[in-house]
Amino acid sequence: DSDLALRLRNRLRAAGKRGCAVGIDLGTSKSCLAWAHYNPDHDTLDCDLLRFDGADGARGVALPSVVAEHDGRRLFGDDALSIRGQPRVLPDRDWFAESKNLIGLRHSYRDAPDDLATPVDVAAALIGHLFTCAKESSIPQPVTFPLVVTVPASFHATQRQATLEAAARGFHTQPRQVRLLDEPCAAFIDLKFRQPERAAALLREGANVLVFDFGGGTCDVAIFHVDGAHGGPLGARLRGASRYHRLGGGDIDRAIVHDVLIPAWCKQHDIGAFELGWSDKRRVLEPQLLAVAERLKRSLSSRITELERGGTRAAPGLTVEAVDAPVCHDGRCMPLLRPSLSLAALTELLQPILDPEPPPESGDEFVLRSSLFAPVAQALLRARLEPQQIHGLLLCGSSSLLPPVQAALKRRFPDAEHVLLGDGESLQGAVARGAALQALSLQLLDEPIVAPVASADITLELADGALRLCRAGDAVPCASRTAVLLRPPRDSHGTGVDIAVELRSDGTRSAGRSLWFLPAPVHATETLELTWRMDDNQCVELRLERPGHHGTTPFVQRFDAPIMHRDAGQAIRARLLEREERIRADAIDRKDYGHAFAEHAQDCASLGEYEKALHYLALALQEQGENQHLLNLRGIWRDAMGNDDGAQESYERIADSWPAARFNLALLHYRQRRLDLALEWIDKALDYKASRPYHVLRGDILNRLGRRDEARQEWQDATDGQIDLAGTDPWALGWIASAASALENPALEERIRLHQRQRADGAANAPRQGELPARFDTLPNELA
Repeated sequence: DSDLALRLRNRLRAAGKRGCAVGIDLGTSKSCLAWAHYNPDHDTLDCDLLRFDGADGARGVALPSVVAEHDGRRLFGDDALSIRGQPRVLPDRDWFAESKNLIGLRHSYRDAPDDLATPVDVAAALIGHLFTCAKESSIPQPVTFPLVVTVPASFHATQRQATLEAAARGFHTQPRQVRLLDEPCAAFIDLKFRQPERAAALLREGANVLVFDFGGGTCDVAIFHVDGAHGGPLGARLRGASRYHRLGGGDIDRAIVHDVLIPAWCKQHDIGAFELGWSDKRRVLEPQLLAVAERLKRSLSSRITELERGGTRAAPGLTVEAVDAPVCHDGRCMPLLRPSLSLAALTELLQPILDPEPPPESGDEFVLRSSLFAPVAQALLRARLEPQQIHGLLLCGSSSLLPPVQAALKRRFPDAEHVLLGDGESLQGAVARGAALQALSLQLLDEPIVAPVASADITLELADGALRLCRAGDAVPCASRTAVLLRPPRDSHGTGVDIAVELRSDGTRSAGRSLWFLPAPVHATETLELTWRMDDNQCVELRLERPGHHGTTPFVQRFDAPIMHRDAGQAIRARLLEREERIRADAIDRKDYGHAFAEHAQDCASLGEYEKALHYLALALQEQGENQHLLNLRGIWRDAMGNDDGAQESYERIADSWPAARFNLALLHYRQRRLDLALEWIDKALDYKASRPYHVLRGDILNRLGRRDEARQEWQDATDGQIDLAGTDPWALGWIASAASALENPALEERIRLHQRQRADGAANAPRQGELPARFDTLPNELA
């Protein structure tokens, strides 16, 4: 039965107990609190949302997730939002937003008040405010525990634990009185409770339903399989979920600020494209213009929706305007006059976000521009499903209201039924209502409406195959019932053996690898005992023991949730956050600041965040003084941004003593088709150093000048002799390959391509330490 309200009320009637429970949707940009109440005297089951006073005097169900300290007062929600961008109100010192994106990370706000020093502190203060508002409201009392707080399905263990801590502090209780619920599950519960007819059509037996939760700061995707027999009270089980994606409506607002509003403001006040730095744009202008961007986005979306409902397709030239926006910069008031947003501009900035073939995570230092189809693809992969096997889409999260987002999803899933969880307030409160109903079921029936399950198959790698610990869809927490017997891979009488303990998710992705040392003597016939457990956060704890060997320390390690899959970009971002935290906490010696800032700049540049890289490079130069290497990097990054004049100035400052700067100057002039200058500078570089890449560039310049024979001679000089491919760095190898192509030398091109593949394969297949254990019942023939 898809009518969850009917099923739940029948069970509550049988229990015969009164209760009132609270659920909280702790959002990146906005938060909601819902309550669910059962009265056995009247057999009524109610679920509603707490309302808050808005800045315009209206009462709404969503509280902006913002906390501020101003003039000795603690402000929340719209009150805190109203002082954003004011003079002397600094983000992360007096004004705190989007703390959810940093919760669970080692991050602090250095100059903040003591009780707002970390993202957990900010979240706890926000939840405490919600609790105070609930107690002062007309909701049924008393509210009892457990409290349910929602989190993205892809939150890893540390993020979940930090959320538990924040909720417990905010409600002045113990963490055991707080339960977590994945946001897609909460949306699923709300649909079945509020719209049983829609749920019945969407949730037919055997259907695969994709829940798409696109909120203010995260894009969370989960796929459920409708299974009345094995799906528990909800009638569905989780098949797959995406990893954590920091992508939401706030990123669209920031894109409008940096792609539309700041360029318009610069044009109005005759400010050059490269006169403003990263700090000016991010810390000064962005906070003042975000509210304008959000208003324009909402206004344009409403206008598009109105036209579509009337049967008219919105034209690209459709434009909305807002009133003049006050902007302060360098102590002057420089307003943005008649800020506007067109459908054409919105379509252009949404293009990477709606890319149906998502590239790796992309963006810059201002805006995350990943595709919302990246989490969709990850969830499909984990569920082992193709798009055509999805029968229904459940859309929730305020950013799902954007017409271009809905249109993109319909193009990707044309045959699936699309259900939007209401609009306006009903959509905003869906996740909180689902959480409140879960809390009521836990409180009065001592069981959840939806129970957590493992999101992936978990296996332990062995020398003779993989050992399955649990399957995707198994209820968690779970654990081994008895010890599994393993054995060392071989005898070792002198040096001992390093046992590799490697956990895998879905048989392909590594969820963790560690080493366990067995002191000699080691025998392939001895037993090793394995026990394991997985908690409800999907973290796996492994324990390996060596019975009878008191000199061997047992192996005990906790592996993070297997759903947490990091790519190279995430690893770099984690390193950036870690270094920023060390700088804030004065954990770096002052004499090492220059080196730390330079490393920080290069990490930013590796992510394509060149303006931020230049900001930290300037700090490194302040600490270290004139530095040829750093000045050359400044030229390269300015060049990458399209700042040709700035790049030329950087190179020319060091060209007399730095041959790489001469080469870069030649390349800059070549790209700008200033060929005589390019030839002059490459000759100066070659006077200092006869490098193969330098000859290649000289040949390219001569070829463009029409001096083909001279060009061929330069390319020949670049490829003559014995080329030590192994001793040539990848940058130089790319130039040599270009010369081989120009000379139509396929043999050399193939040699270089083969070496590049071997180098890449060697990096991917680097030797791994340790040896995998084996099953005890698969002894080698000679030992059996």
